[in-house]
Amino acid sequence: MGEVFLDAFLDTLKVLPFLLIMNFLIELLEYKSDGLNARGILKGGLAPLIGTGVGVVPQCGFSVVATELYAKRKIALGTLLAVYIATSDEALPIMLSSYAGVTKLLPVLIIKVCFALIVGYAAFAVEKLAAKNSRSKHENAQTCTQYTTTKIETHEHAQEREAEHAHGNDDAQEQEHAHGHKHEHSEGRVHIHGCHRHDLCGEEYAEPDEHATRSQKAKFVWNRYLKHPLTHTATVILYILIVNIAFGITVYYVGERRLAEFIGATGYLQPVLAAAVGLIPNCAASVILTELYVVGGLNLGGAVAGLCVGAGIGYAVLVKQNRPVKNTLMIIAVMFVLSASLGVAITACGF
Repeated sequence: MGEVFLDAFLDTLKVLPFLLIMNFLIELLEYKSDGLNARGILKGGLAPLIGTGVGVVPQCGFSVVATELYAKRKIALGTLLAVYIATSDEALPIMLSSYAGVTKLLPVLIIKVCFALIVGYAAFAVEKLAAKNSRSKHENAQTCTQYTTTKIETHEHAQEREAEHAHGNDDAQEQEHAHGHKHEHSEGRVHIHGCHRHDLCGEEYAEPDEHATRSQKAKFVWNRYLKHPLTHTATVILYILIVNIAFGITVYYVGERRLAEFIGATGYLQPVLAAAVGLIPNCAASVILTELYVVGGLNLGGAVAGLCVGAGIGYAVLVKQNRPVKNTLMIIAVMFVLSASLGVAITACGF
């Protein structure tokens, strides 16, 4: 049992440097107006390709970083899916450790990379089309509103002219109009004041002015660039550790061998069950699936399904950080359905 806690601690420790660096960078780039989002790097056309390349690296920390970025909407859904599908976690090191694994590595790797690119760019295209349609509807609504407003104002102006001609109170009308105009501008100023950083985020995050003391500037730097990312990293790391321990204990009592034997005896249902195992937010899932595939207990379809859907601890962070919840459930469901369907198709082809 002691090794379960040790493995959970070591797996969590692997993620820490990636998460910490990423949170520091996000704080810096969010404050600067010329951040990555403004340049279109994280949401540009190369984003799914970059996500796929990063995901292939045998390290589950990248799926966590991608999840954090998506939860903050710094990357698009297509990029997140590409990272998830391409993520190999412990699969590559295990396959490369034996001759039998090396011979089976290439087909899995090629399928994962191609599938990640296809799904990533498909989601990217759908998002762009949805955004375009949304802008078009918004512009049409604005046009209709402006047209309606113009008609109302024209009608009101006509009534005012008739009233002025009938009662001869031009001066009173002009004074009242000026008073109302000032009142509108006053309300606008109140609204603008309500959007200042110190009102929304607290005074401790408000940028000091040119008259601020050195201690005030130092406090701002600490709160903005150090305290917040450190606190956020500590919270997420603690959550990851708890999840790793929980699933480690579960696998310990169920038994990796028993789980592997169950998957291996399911025949054509292998891809579906392998995809279900791949959803487990722990590196044990990729270890079980890879070892079973190397020794011949899992066919290519099952291996592809389980390793494509597997994103390591990324799913646990997604559940905690991403909102709304229905978006999180949609992502998990899409990953499972697409990966299982690919696995079933490969199995049906006799592989």
